[in-house]
Amino acid sequence: MRTFWLLLAGLLAGPATAAEMDAGQAAYAAGDFVGAIERWQAQVLAEGATAGRLAALGNAEWKLGRKGRAMVCWERALLLDPRNAVATAGIRHAQSAGGVERPALTWAEDYAGFLGANAWLVIATAAFWVALLGLLIPRLRRRAPSAWQEKMVVAAATVFLLSLPGLWGGHLHARRAVVRQSEVSLRLTPTARGEAIAGIAEGDVVRTDRPFNGYVRVTTADGKHGWLQAREIEAPWGGGLPANLDTPPTP
Repeated sequence: MRTFWLLLAGLLAGPATAAEMDAGQAAYAAGDFVGAIERWQAQVLAEGATAGRLAALGNAEWKLGRKGRAMVCWERALLLDPRNAVATAGIRHAQSAGGVERPALTWAEDYAGFLGANAWLVIATAAFWVALLGLLIPRLRRRAPSAWQEKMVVAAATVFLLSLPGLWGGHLHARRAVVRQSEVSLRLTPTARGEAIAGIAEGDVVRTDRPFNGYVRVTTADGKHGWLQAREIEAPWGGGLPANLDTPPTP
């Protein structure tokens, strides 16, 4: 249910206008990346996240060397707009020039990205209710369905079935998370004393499985399985600005 409401809430975010972006872009062009971030963050807090604002924020965060925050911004931008060119270019640059590792998209995630998870949710919901009402109304009226009603039900059912891979792809994408701290260890068991089996860099993207005792079981881009502390990663699915996870909390 949480995924459903997050998807539905994402529909409220639209593209940023040129006027809204001007102040941040001017600061960015002048090399004032902190100033650009402050302006775009203020816009997100006041008016909501958009793919344009998040993609721009990702660029500025990357310029400051904040790989984790940059990747969260870019990934969230693609959730809102799978075709956002700025976010796509940012992630490709992070992989090629920044050494960031990111799991390859599954066929279902590619399918979901054709329209975006939000759009697939709306389509599936609408098609489901059209098909259901098309079946129920004739029975409630105790009449045989007309030819056009039967065609409508078949069409709606077909659209619903075609939307299911998009919903599944959105679910898979929701299980991604970005490593937010500079040096983290992938552990064999979910304890502080668990054997470290690999090191994972800030900005790397992992697939999450299940949480346990403050840890999350993950799979890395190269297929390693292990546990990371929940505070070491951030899921792009949450929306909005990146959390302040860059520095571990003081004991």
